[in-house]
Amino acid sequence: MLIPLPLLGIPFALANASQQAEPGPQPQAASPIRLAETMDQLCQRPRLAGSEDSQAAIDYAAQVMADAGFEVEIAPYWCYLPRQTEQSLQMQTAQGEWRALDMREQGYAEDPRSLRDHIPPMHGLTAPGRAEGDLWYVGYGTEAEFQQLQKKFGDAFVGGIALIRYGALYRGLKVAHAEAFGFRAALLYTDREDDGEVVGPVLPKGPWRPPTGIQRGSVYNADGDPLTPGWAALEHAKRILPSQAQGMVHIPSLPISAANAALLMAGAKRKLGPLPSKVRLRIKQDPNLVQIQNVLGRVEGATHPEEWVIVGAHRDAWGFGATDNGTGTTVLLETVRVFGEALQRGWRPDRTLIFATWDAEEWGLVGSTEWVEQYRDILREKAVAYVNMDVAATGPNFGASCTPGLVASLSQVCLSQGIDAPKKLGIPGGGSDHVPFLELAGVEVVAFGFHGGNGVYHSALDTPYLVEKFLDPDYQYHAQAAAFAVALVKRLCAGDCVVDGRRGWMQQVVQALDRLPETTLEETLDKLRLQREALRLSLRVQQSPLSEMGYRFPRFFLPPEGRSFLWRTAGYGSDWFPRWKQASTEGDADAKKEALEELLEGLKKAG
Repeated sequence: MLIPLPLLGIPFALANASQQAEPGPQPQAASPIRLAETMDQLCQRPRLAGSEDSQAAIDYAAQVMADAGFEVEIAPYWCYLPRQTEQSLQMQTAQGEWRALDMREQGYAEDPRSLRDHIPPMHGLTAPGRAEGDLWYVGYGTEAEFQQLQKKFGDAFVGGIALIRYGALYRGLKVAHAEAFGFRAALLYTDREDDGEVVGPVLPKGPWRPPTGIQRGSVYNADGDPLTPGWAALEHAKRILPSQAQGMVHIPSLPISAANAALLMAGAKRKLGPLPSKVRLRIKQDPNLVQIQNVLGRVEGATHPEEWVIVGAHRDAWGFGATDNGTGTTVLLETVRVFGEALQRGWRPDRTLIFATWDAEEWGLVGSTEWVEQYRDILREKAVAYVNMDVAATGPNFGASCTPGLVASLSQVCLSQGIDAPKKLGIPGGGSDHVPFLELAGVEVVAFGFHGGNGVYHSALDTPYLVEKFLDPDYQYHAQAAAFAVALVKRLCAGDCVVDGRRGWMQQVVQALDRLPETTLEETLDKLRLQREALRLSLRVQQSPLSEMGYRFPRFFLPPEGRSFLWRTAGYGSDWFPRWKQASTEGDADAKKEALEELLEGLKKAG
């Protein structure tokens, strides 16, 4: 719904004389003072998606965009995000009595925010219920580790509780593996060797996770609202039953602290196998639908309004969320302000520009996915590029990834900002809001940030204290990230900025085709090989002309409904030709042939 907010005057002074000479957005106008104020405002209350506390950040983002002269839209969706209302974890003593473990994170007096308003230790979209059984250590919870356990112990662990260390793969896959191998429940903990006292000083003396710190997070193995797969979760949309939803785990799981994990291990060595503990846990949830709200600000392009550049950062968090993703939202809103100053001076982007703060990213990219599903056809027609900012400023180390169509723009902006561009700008993997843009709408995407180490991921201790004490005391890295964002978005909004990934995509596709496994479908595979050679031949041409509207290359691999069959993410990773690989795993000859022919048709159109 549109909010009829006026184009208010911007009360910011011009930074210097060069801005007066140049009406466009100025990277150097990014203000560390303003950035610090924005972070503080965003982190006044927790931002759990759909909660009453999160409304303050929604209103704040909308006001910043309105003050900057953007047309503001609030996009609400009604989603299945079960709220954890009760949790408990007990271990059995040697005397047979049950001892309740303290599930609370411990704050500290130096940071008053760390002492209040904690989100319960929870996994988003886990199963509710009770479970009791012997405890087994399963390492990082990879499929290979479960197989090793099975090889060594047979089915002795079936019906037990899995204790799993965070790391190596997405937490949702860990719980799914535990379920598949017959465990009744799973407990996930962050080991002190990964982000705790072994790495460095812990809070409040340093930026690393103290022993009572807990990593929350989703265990949903899909994207978007579970009950509206493929269509937007509008208020009166049709919905499937939770039992029909794909990607859901069906055993209860809880995140626990390193301190509680040590109690449960009772001095046992960290090796695959049984632990000297019996545990029981309980999870209760409120399954009613939750309203989430995306906040978007839009300014129409002056000369190419039919071409859209979209910039996004998720606003929700598992608490105060200063680093994840207060940093990205803060940088985005500062970028909005700098563009607003330029709008006040009479500048307009050539292309239509949309800024967005997404809701419920932490539950499985829900807010961005629902918006893309709602406007998929329009995005396939008009979207030129999507810029994502997730954990944008936690230290000095620049990192970036992008699809081939944005390599040139990203590299040039790095040069203009005095930054060494990464030598390998790979396609972004999973785990953030660029995914639906690439996989559902075929949009070229880019993500970047300035990074440093810390141990508060998804913790109640992720507050501005951490940023201001250890990570970016003067908000200089935030200012550098905002300056980079201004320069990048300004370039992408220019009508003469070419976003053409055809050649880069083709180079990577040829390499991926070289790795394609052999198949018995020789006739279809031969056609695919011929098409690969045609692509390889075209790449040998020294001066390959830019293709018309070359940013559309990924769209040749989109089915009428569903996700890309060229490139798709899974958990935090990603892979080529997902339909073919799925069909190969399942061993269905017809599905294999269909997947190969589908890929062949896309390559013919794109080549």
